[in-house]
Amino acid sequence: MSNIIDLRKTTDLQQIADTIRNWLMENDNWNKQFAKYADKINQQKSNITNIIKVVKKNINKIPNLNLYASISGVTNNKSIDIRYKGQNIAYLKNKNEILTLYTTKEQTKTNKTYLNWSKKLDCAWDSSDAVNFRNYFSLNIEKKGQVEHRFESMLIEEFAKQVSKDKKLCNIQPVKLYKELAFQMPTVLSASGKTISLSKSARAGGIDILARVKHGAKTNLCVIELKKDFIQKEQDAHIIRGQGLAYAVFLRELLRSSSGKDWYKIFGYEKELPNSLTIDVCIAVPKGNSEILPENQIVQIEKDKIHFKYICFETKEIITSITSDLFS
Repeated sequence: MSNIIDLRKTTDLQQIADTIRNWLMENDNWNKQFAKYADKINQQKSNITNIIKVVKKNINKIPNLNLYASISGVTNNKSIDIRYKGQNIAYLKNKNEILTLYTTKEQTKTNKTYLNWSKKLDCAWDSSDAVNFRNYFSLNIEKKGQVEHRFESMLIEEFAKQVSKDKKLCNIQPVKLYKELAFQMPTVLSASGKTISLSKSARAGGIDILARVKHGAKTNLCVIELKKDFIQKEQDAHIIRGQGLAYAVFLRELLRSSSGKDWYKIFGYEKELPNSLTIDVCIAVPKGNSEILPENQIVQIEKDKIHFKYICFETKEIITSITSDLFS
């Protein structure tokens, strides 16, 4: 059986979910890899949170900069990311007990292309080069390209607000590693185009934004698939729902795996993993001439359910408005 689903030809969401689940059950090497990730994330908690404490004193004064994490960065390099309006521009890591700011060859290239910063960095966080770096990115630099990254950053910042009167959409919080670092949750599924496939890589495709959404006494995980353009055709909406569904099925299987309880806590939950889960899959797009039609189908996997929702947003330098059926 081919491990590829063509979303242009397969319209039944339950069939898509069942097929992906069968893949994951038949090829469960990912289970051991993600159990290792969970262990390493927990092992690195002290090291990474110490870095966060030091850098937040400076980063909090610069609204354009945010701290992010990748699973590979935390587990392999013991590092965290610094992003400017969603673009990864540098890394932070303890080197020989010195908190070090550094850029890779690829970052140096993209920083020059998109942000007109050409200096390669490998310096202490309290050095003059690091101060110059922070001063430069405290400016509102004209950023070229990568619109989807900017939208992602804006939405995460909006969702992370703690005071309801300041939020355009209440009862939602982004999932953050160690409650501080936004991150793109990896999966073993590739679902960025019109097809879904199973990969041998444990980091084949990542969830754009993973959030927790409060529905009364329950708090659902929410897989948010973000697109930079508004949706004009229902087939396009179906393709995006299929992408999000693939990641939601992976999350469901992960949470029901041997390391599921650990991942549930990593995702920010303090209570025990419940017997019945609901995961929301949400399309997020800028407002346009066509609105997304609600999707009433519910996907069922044993006692767990997957619901389909949408978010439409407007922006300037920040999110200015949001409409959604997330809570209907």
